[in-house]
Amino acid sequence: MANSETVSEAISETMPETMSETMSKNTTDENLLSVNGTESHHEKPVDIRRSAMDLLARREHSRLELARKLHKRFSQYETIEIVLDQLVQDQLLSDKRFTEAYVSYRKRAGFGPVKIASELRERGINDTLADKFLYQNSEDWRATAAAAKQKKFGANTAIDLKEKLRQHRFLLYRGFRRHDFEDII
Repeated sequence: MANSETVSEAISETMPETMSETMSKNTTDENLLSVNGTESHHEKPVDIRRSAMDLLARREHSRLELARKLHKRFSQYETIEIVLDQLVQDQLLSDKRFTEAYVSYRKRAGFGPVKIASELRERGINDTLADKFLYQNSEDWRATAAAAKQKKFGANTAIDLKEKLRQHRFLLYRGFRRHDFEDII
């Protein structure tokens, strides 16, 4: 019996601490976490900036998009706005860069300017900035509409009215204007 007690003591000495023991040793008033993962007493601007930089490293964000995501993680809205202002000043956050990348991405996915403009508005981009990138070359939208139509319906032109209307509705839903696709249906 003495042998088994020695073994259990040796095991308990080599085993890592339990989660509650580890937490009780590392817990201080400054780094208590609330249920949603944010600090309950003090959120440091450096933590907010680090979180913002992590998000920006993955892809471009509009200021509104990034603010929404940070507001979910942190509760100090004034500090978040200061951090966002600093990111803009450091040219790490740019609505112009975001708009250019987003228009290019959605255009390659086969969406038209009306739908993309609507999505940009939802992300806090004003119409003037959106129009700058959406309507640089309207011939591109015809080619994009033709590619979307061909991908969905094939290269054949619609013969009967029912099929023409079906293709017409599809392209309108995708966000193309009538003059972008009138000649391809």
